[in-house]
Amino acid sequence: MNVVFLDYDGVVNTPMWNADGTRCSFGFPQDNKVNNFQCVQWVSEFCQKFNYSIVVSSTWRLDDNYKECLINGGLRNGIKILGRTPCLNGENRGAEIQKYLSDHPEITNFLIFDDDTDMGDLIDRLVECNPNIGFGLTELCKAQRLHEKFENERMCGS
Repeated sequence: MNVVFLDYDGVVNTPMWNADGTRCSFGFPQDNKVNNFQCVQWVSEFCQKFNYSIVVSSTWRLDDNYKECLINGGLRNGIKILGRTPCLNGENRGAEIQKYLSDHPEITNFLIFDDDTDMGDLIDRLVECNPNIGFGLTELCKAQRLHEKFENERMCGS
Protein backbone atom coordinates (compact mmCIF):
# COMPACT_ATOMS: atom_id res chain seq x y z
CA MET A 1 0.00 0.00 0.00
CA ASN A 2 1.22 3.49 -0.93
CA VAL A 3 0.64 6.34 1.53
CA VAL A 4 1.21 10.10 1.54
CA PHE A 5 1.61 11.64 4.98
CA LEU A 6 -0.01 15.01 4.37
CA ASP A 7 0.47 18.25 6.25
CA TYR A 8 -2.15 20.95 5.56
CA ASP A 9 -0.67 24.35 6.45
CA GLY A 10 1.94 25.29 3.86
CA VAL A 11 0.96 22.37 1.59
CA VAL A 12 -2.78 22.60 0.76
CA ASN A 13 -3.64 25.55 3.01
CA THR A 14 -1.62 28.62 2.06
CA PRO A 15 -1.79 32.41 2.41
CA MET A 16 -4.57 33.63 0.12
CA TRP A 17 -5.78 37.14 -0.61
CA ASN A 18 -9.41 37.76 0.24
CA ALA A 19 -11.70 38.53 -2.69
CA ASP A 20 -11.82 42.20 -1.71
CA GLY A 21 -8.00 42.38 -1.71
CA THR A 22 -7.82 43.65 1.85
CA ARG A 23 -5.65 41.04 3.54
CA CYS A 24 -4.04 37.70 3.24
CA SER A 25 -5.53 34.82 5.24
CA PHE A 26 -5.36 31.09 5.86
CA GLY A 27 -8.18 28.61 6.24
CA PHE A 28 -8.75 27.14 9.68
CA PRO A 29 -10.42 23.90 10.80
CA GLN A 30 -13.54 25.84 11.86
CA ASP A 31 -13.89 26.93 8.19
CA ASN A 32 -14.36 23.20 7.45
CA LYS A 33 -11.96 23.22 4.49
CA VAL A 34 -8.40 23.88 3.47
CA ASN A 35 -8.18 26.93 1.24
CA ASN A 36 -5.95 26.14 -1.74
CA PHE A 37 -8.03 24.18 -4.25
CA GLN A 38 -5.17 24.13 -6.79
CA CYS A 39 -2.76 22.52 -4.34
CA VAL A 40 -5.39 19.93 -3.41
CA GLN A 41 -5.74 19.14 -7.12
CA TRP A 42 -1.99 18.60 -7.52
CA VAL A 43 -1.98 16.27 -4.48
CA SER A 44 -5.04 14.49 -5.91
CA GLU A 45 -3.31 14.10 -9.27
CA PHE A 46 -0.32 12.42 -7.62
CA CYS A 47 -2.49 10.13 -5.49
CA GLN A 48 -4.62 9.03 -8.44
CA LYS A 49 -1.70 8.54 -10.81
CA PHE A 50 0.32 6.40 -8.40
CA ASN A 51 -2.44 4.86 -6.28
CA TYR A 52 -1.66 6.56 -2.98
CA SER A 53 -3.94 6.92 0.03
CA ILE A 54 -3.57 9.75 2.54
CA VAL A 55 -2.73 9.79 6.23
CA VAL A 56 -3.07 13.25 7.75
CA SER A 57 -0.01 14.38 9.71
CA SER A 58 -1.12 18.02 10.03
CA THR A 59 -1.99 19.56 13.38
CA TRP A 60 -5.49 19.80 11.85
CA ARG A 61 -5.70 16.05 12.61
CA LEU A 62 -6.53 17.01 16.19
CA ASP A 63 -9.92 18.36 15.05
CA ASP A 64 -12.77 15.93 14.41
CA ASN A 65 -13.41 17.37 10.94
CA TYR A 66 -9.86 16.82 9.64
CA LYS A 67 -11.05 14.55 6.82
CA GLU A 68 -13.92 16.83 5.80
CA CYS A 69 -11.55 19.81 5.62
CA LEU A 70 -9.57 18.07 2.88
CA ILE A 71 -12.63 16.69 1.08
CA ASN A 72 -14.36 20.09 1.19
CA GLY A 73 -11.14 21.67 -0.10
CA GLY A 74 -11.46 19.66 -3.30
CA LEU A 75 -9.93 16.21 -2.75
CA ARG A 76 -11.01 14.09 -5.68
CA ASN A 77 -13.46 11.22 -5.23
CA GLY A 78 -11.90 7.82 -4.75
CA ILE A 79 -8.81 8.98 -2.87
CA LYS A 80 -8.86 7.36 0.55
CA ILE A 81 -8.03 9.19 3.76
CA LEU A 82 -6.95 6.31 5.98
CA GLY A 83 -6.60 8.24 9.20
CA ARG A 84 -4.16 10.39 11.10
CA THR A 85 -0.81 10.05 12.77
CA PRO A 86 -0.71 9.82 16.55
CA CYS A 87 0.07 12.84 18.67
CA LEU A 88 3.25 12.05 20.58
CA ASN A 89 3.87 14.90 22.99
CA GLY A 90 7.40 16.23 22.72
CA GLU A 91 8.19 14.23 19.56
CA ASN A 92 8.76 15.60 16.08
CA ARG A 93 6.54 14.86 13.11
CA GLY A 94 8.97 12.24 11.82
CA ALA A 95 8.59 10.25 15.06
CA GLU A 96 4.78 10.42 14.75
CA ILE A 97 4.98 9.15 11.18
CA GLN A 98 7.39 6.40 12.23
CA LYS A 99 4.93 5.30 14.93
CA TYR A 100 2.12 5.14 12.37
CA LEU A 101 4.33 3.08 10.05
CA SER A 102 5.23 0.69 12.88
CA ASP A 103 1.53 0.18 13.60
CA HIS A 104 0.67 -0.37 9.90
CA PRO A 105 3.08 -2.88 8.32
CA GLU A 106 0.82 -3.08 5.25
CA ILE A 107 2.35 0.21 4.05
CA THR A 108 5.00 -0.70 1.51
CA ASN A 109 5.83 2.74 0.14
CA PHE A 110 5.30 6.24 1.51
CA LEU A 111 6.13 9.88 0.96
CA ILE A 112 5.72 12.95 3.15
CA PHE A 113 4.29 16.24 1.81
CA ASP A 114 5.17 18.96 4.32
CA ASP A 115 6.63 22.45 4.62
CA ASP A 116 8.69 21.52 7.69
CA THR A 117 11.79 19.34 7.79
CA ASP A 118 11.44 17.78 11.26
CA MET A 119 11.37 14.26 9.81
CA GLY A 120 14.40 12.70 11.48
CA ASP A 121 15.48 9.55 9.65
CA LEU A 122 12.57 9.90 7.20
CA ILE A 123 13.94 13.08 5.59
CA ASP A 124 14.69 11.26 2.32
CA ARG A 125 10.92 10.69 1.91
CA LEU A 126 10.08 14.39 2.21
CA VAL A 127 8.66 16.50 -0.60
CA GLU A 128 9.24 19.89 0.96
CA CYS A 129 6.82 22.67 0.03
CA ASN A 130 7.31 26.42 0.10
CA PRO A 131 4.74 27.41 2.76
CA ASN A 132 3.70 30.49 0.79
CA ILE A 133 2.95 28.50 -2.36
CA GLY A 134 2.12 24.94 -1.29
CA PHE A 135 2.11 21.77 -3.38
CA GLY A 136 2.32 22.48 -7.10
CA LEU A 137 3.83 21.16 -10.31
CA THR A 138 7.41 21.32 -9.00
CA GLU A 139 6.46 19.25 -5.95
CA LEU A 140 4.45 16.83 -8.11
CA CYS A 141 7.52 16.17 -10.25
CA LYS A 142 9.71 15.64 -7.18
CA ALA A 143 7.12 13.30 -5.67
CA GLN A 144 6.99 11.32 -8.89
CA ARG A 145 10.79 10.95 -8.96
CA LEU A 146 10.83 9.84 -5.31
CA HIS A 147 7.97 7.40 -5.88
CA GLU A 148 9.81 5.82 -8.80
CA LYS A 149 13.07 5.66 -6.84
CA PHE A 150 11.57 3.96 -3.81
CA GLU A 151 9.34 1.70 -5.89
CA ASN A 152 12.36 0.52 -7.89
CA GLU A 153 14.31 -0.09 -4.68
CA ARG A 154 11.40 -2.07 -3.24
CA MET A 155 10.99 -4.13 -6.40
CA CYS A 156 14.70 -4.87 -6.63
CA GLY A 157 15.02 -5.71 -2.94
CA SER A 158 17.43 -2.87 -2.13
